[in-house]
Amino acid sequence: MTATALDQNLAVAVECPDAAPATGTPRSTWIVASGLWVFVGGLLAYGIVQTAIKAAALFG
Repeated sequence: MTATALDQNLAVAVECPDAAPATGTPRSTWIVASGLWVFVGGLLAYGIVQTAIKAAALFG
């Protein structure tokens, strides 16, 4: 039986539980970076919604 890519990634995760798969970056760095992306995405969505509301009030 041959190892699949998923099996290899799981093996890396088991060997290095504090690092993201296939990199040497600490897991906490990945968590913070992911949180920042979610925050920035939320700000972008908020800005789009507010612009749509203002446009509707102005032209509607």
